[in-house]
Parts: sequence; C-alpha cells; structure tokens
Amino acid sequence: YWSIQTIATSGCENITKTVVTVSIISIPPPTTVASNQSFCEIEKATIADLNVTGSQVLWYATETSTTPLNTTTLLANGAYWASQTETVSGCESATRLVVNVSITTVPPPTTATANQSFCMKDYFPNTPTVGNLNVTGNSVRWYATATSLTPLNSTDLLTNGTSYWATQTDATSGCESASRLMVNVALINPATPTTSVVNQAFCLANKPTVSNLLVNESNVLWYNTETSTTPLNTTDVLVNGGNYWAANLNVATGCESISRLRVTVSVTDVAPAVINTVSQTFCQSNSPTIANLAATGNGIVWYATQTGTVALNPTSLLVNGSSYWAAQSNSTTGCVSSVRVVANVTVTTIATPTLISLGNEFCKIDNPTIADLNINVSAVNGGVITWYNAYPNGNLLSASTALVEGETYYAIETSINGCKSINPLAVTVTLEACDQYDVVIYDGFSPTGNGTNDTFKIGNLRELYPDFKVEYYNRWGNLVYTASAANPDWNGRLNGDGELSPAGVYYFIIYFNKNDRKPIQRRLYLSR
Repeated sequence: YWSIQTIATSGCENITKTVVTVSIISIPPPTTVASNQSFCEIEKATIADLNVTGSQVLWYATETSTTPLNTTTLLANGAYWASQTETVSGCESATRLVVNVSITTVPPPTTATANQSFCMKDYFPNTPTVGNLNVTGNSVRWYATATSLTPLNSTDLLTNGTSYWATQTDATSGCESASRLMVNVALINPATPTTSVVNQAFCLANKPTVSNLLVNESNVLWYNTETSTTPLNTTDVLVNGGNYWAANLNVATGCESISRLRVTVSVTDVAPAVINTVSQTFCQSNSPTIANLAATGNGIVWYATQTGTVALNPTSLLVNGSSYWAAQSNSTTGCVSSVRVVANVTVTTIATPTLISLGNEFCKIDNPTIADLNINVSAVNGGVITWYNAYPNGNLLSASTALVEGETYYAIETSINGCKSINPLAVTVTLEACDQYDVVIYDGFSPTGNGTNDTFKIGNLRELYPDFKVEYYNRWGNLVYTASAANPDWNGRLNGDGELSPAGVYYFIIYFNKNDRKPIQRRLYLSR
C-alpha cells in the first residue's frame, strides 16, 4: 500500500509516496475430538476442565462475546466458545470452536424410612452393619457424613443414634449422585422385664392364664422356654410348676429384649365344700339370706351360678326356686375351691289369713273378745292364727282379750313347720253393730243398801246410747236427779248425794241423743 501526505495550509500533496507492505495473520480456532462433552455434577467441573487442543485457549459464553470466562467458572448445561492465541504474533483466532456441555445429575437413593430401627435381638449374637441399611438405588455407597469422601465398608457396625449418608451411581454415565440421602439409625434392645415376685401363686378356681402373670412392665411377651421363638397366647392356661419366660417389647418398633425374665408358677386348689341337704327350705317370714344356707367347710363362699366370679353378699335375701353354689375358701392362700356344690332353695310363703264378710262387726253388749274375732278369720294354709295389737313390734293377745271399739288387731298364721305370714291381716273392729238390741226399762227399784236393785238401771242404755241423758222428777214435777254417761244411775237420793228420796212414784224422761230417736217418758216406783 502507498501513502501520500497533504499539506493542510496549501492543500498540496507531497511528491514522494511512502510504501507500506501488509501481512494478514490468520489464526485457526482450537480443535477437539469431542464437541459434545459430558461431566458429572459431583465433579463440579469448571472451564478449565473443557477438553480442546490449542495455544493459550480462551473461552467465551457466546460466539461474539468479548470478555473471556474465568477458568474457575463452574460449567453448566449449554455451549461454550473457544479461541486460541498464536504465541509469536500474539494474534487470537478470529473464529471460535463451539463445545456443547452436558452436566449429568444423578438423584440420591430413596427410602420409605428415613429413621431406621434395628432390633438387636434379630442379629444376636452379632450386630447390624452398614449392609443392613435399607434404601433403593444403584451401586449405593454409604458415608459417615454429608461431605466425607471415603465410603464406609458394608461390614462396618452400625452405631445407635448415628446418621449415615447414601449416594447412588448411574449405571450408564458412571456418575455418583452429588446429593446424599440421610438415614438415622436406632439400635433397639429393651431392658429385661422385672418383677417383685419370681415365684407366683394362683388359685385354680380363678382359671389363671398367661395374662395374669405379674411383671412391672406393661408390654411383655411370654414364652414357655428361654429360647423359644413363638410367644404364648395371653389366654393360655397356666400350668402348676411351670416356668414362663418374659421378654420386654418395644411397641413402636416391635423389638424384644435379648434377655428374658423367668417366672415360676404354682397353681393351688381347695377341697370342695360339703352340703348334706341339697334341698333346703326356709320361711319367707324369717327373711332368709345367703348366710342361712347350710354347708360344711371353712370360709364358705356362695355364688349365683356354678361358674360365676362374683361372690354373693351374705345379707342378700334368698329367692324361692333358686340354686346357690358353695365353694370352700383357704384364708392363707385366699383361694376358693374350683369345684362347687349346689343347694336348691325353697322359700315357703304363708298367705295372709282371710276375714269373712262383716267379720269385724260386734255389739259391745256381747262383750266380744279376741276369741270371737278369731271365729270370723280363716287360716289359708291350715295353720294356727295368733293376734297382736301391732305388727311387727306388738304384743301377743290372749283369746280372752276384750275388743275395743275402733281398735285394729293383727292376725298372723303360723304353719306346722313354723313359717308365718309375711303380711298380717289387719282388722279394725266396730262394737256398734247392735241393731238386734234395745233398751230394757224396769218399773222400780229398792235402794235399801242390800246390794240388790240399789240403783235404777235401764238395760243396754249406756252401751247403745253413750250420749244419753235421763231426768228424774218427783210427783210434784221437781227434778231430783239427772243420769248421763258422766253420772251414774240414780241411787234414790236427791241429786245423787243428798237426802233419801221418799218411797213413791217418780217420773223420768230418756233422751237418747242418737239416730234422731225421740225421748220417751215413763214412771217407776221407789220402795224402801
């Protein structure tokens, strides 16, 4: 190329030209045998890990960007552009080599149980190892931490309360997962069960089962030997003299204790009670109770059924037609006999005596007694009737006891076997049934003091008309005496306590004061 110079003031060019010879240096881009390059995520590959051949290679994010990437920049999925620089000329290639990068990401293994428990008994006498950890993955490797680089051996023993970290390796790419799965480990070995009584006694009558064995722990499995693998059912019946072995159970994990507790069992029985009279009869009037049942033995206990578990209260009343079962008890062991004997009960009920119609009605004139009342009552069961002035806490009345108007008397029948009526017959008597009687009026009296006819008595008046009044007058019409329920019969004296009235005719008026009966007037002769 030729160059000339122009003078600025004149605009003239110089005659001499300068010659310039140009050389264009063309630098090719770098080369590579792999335009598609793959890396594992766990490798944390950078720009420096891209594989090309060239001198002083520079990498760019695009084909035209002017700022080269730092060699420590982490690679990501996508294209990267490379140039190279010639050493002598310092020229950078105008064209760039593209390399497509693929980062292989492998997920960690998976597990349904991040917290894994191991029963020490299942591995006894050995201990669970890393190889027993349970995850799903390909070519799984275990590490002690989330960042440690040295995998654990599968035979390494697990440690209680420790976390372990797992990776898996992709079978195609050979890449190991960059992230790790954490599993927490618990080694379970429950303590041996304990009990305050290694020799345990039971009563055969209680039908003891495995569930009745006593230990301090609530979740225990029982075995018939120290090494058997099949636990007993809680409903299995205990055997006298048998040994039973308890393992403590962790309910959350299902793990059992390695060692077991031995319990020795004794099952005792008591001889049955003796009942000489199976059919036992009682009087209902005696309110018979369980305590009245007859059986021979020590500490007799009664039940409502042959297999019942609740003993009857001694004060419970017996029921007619029921059966009761007796067991003998041992006060030392607290056991009752497993065999029970029966007593069949009859409770005799004596019916209440019956009263004939109007059997409570009498006339006081007849001076009725208990014997008269008893004639009107029938014994339903053919027994003997007794009478009381109250029941149950009254006095026994004799047959000669006089009846009292308006009083209530109580009849009880007693059968030939001594049973009495439960409910008495209550009879309230009336002594006013005297319709067949009337007053008897005499025509005179002789108050001489000899004890005969010393007063003027009107027969039945006081009995039939208790509110009566009799007025006595002399022949001049003067009132000489008034007899009433409160005053005695006239004794022939003025006003009953004055001078003697002379012999002669006197008049009297009877006021009955009952049932609207009209007064009547009569006369009498007083003789001396």
